[in-house]
Amino acid sequence: MLYGLVSVGGVSFTPAKDIPELYKKVIFITGGNVGLGKESALQLARHEPERIYLSCRDAAKADAAILDIQMVVPHTPITFIQCDLTSLSSIQAAAKEFLSKESRLDILMLNAGIMAVPPGTTREGYEVQFGTNHVGHALLTKLLMPVMLETAKLPEADVRVVALSSIGHTMAPTQGIVFEGLKSENGGCGTSMARYGQSKLANILFVRELQRRYGDKGITAVAVHPGVVNTELYRTVFSGAF
Repeated sequence: MLYGLVSVGGVSFTPAKDIPELYKKVIFITGGNVGLGKESALQLARHEPERIYLSCRDAAKADAAILDIQMVVPHTPITFIQCDLTSLSSIQAAAKEFLSKESRLDILMLNAGIMAVPPGTTREGYEVQFGTNHVGHALLTKLLMPVMLETAKLPEADVRVVALSSIGHTMAPTQGIVFEGLKSENGGCGTSMARYGQSKLANILFVRELQRRYGDKGITAVAVHPGVVNTELYRTVFSGAF
């Protein structure tokens, strides 16, 4: 069974009225060039943030996404930062570039992800779905946490870390994350969807720990299941799921 193909929860959210004004807010979105990341950037742009940082691997795709957004919301300040989540050195460079430009960060959206891809590893040897969906984002969050903590001290601050998880976390191994298998192509799991589920479970556990550590310091950390959305995430699901 492919989880997420049915609607659950019935939560209603209307961006036009439910997103508050974002005056002076600085936003960083991973995977902002396509799908949910691009649409999130567009909807947030309508509420006049100070600046949106859009990260992905491909500069040409990022530039095209920025142009699309600015055609709908003219003059939106959007900056591309190159970041490859399969490379820890690329993530470090992206964080360094951001911190050279900004002294605040109000919203960190951990959106980029892959699903049901063939077995493989990241540059540092982590199972590629776990490395991309969790390890890369965890490092980025760690590197940007100091500036978020400083931002949380500002008047009327509302600093958030939003991780795109999935109901697919239920496909993780029954015993939870197979830590001893994370530095292998199959991640200690039998199927590609189990590896995906393991990475999404890690997202949830990660933000739970972020909230425990930093909730009383002004950081709100949440993991969300976005529902079924026709994005590029599904381009590999049927060929690589099992």
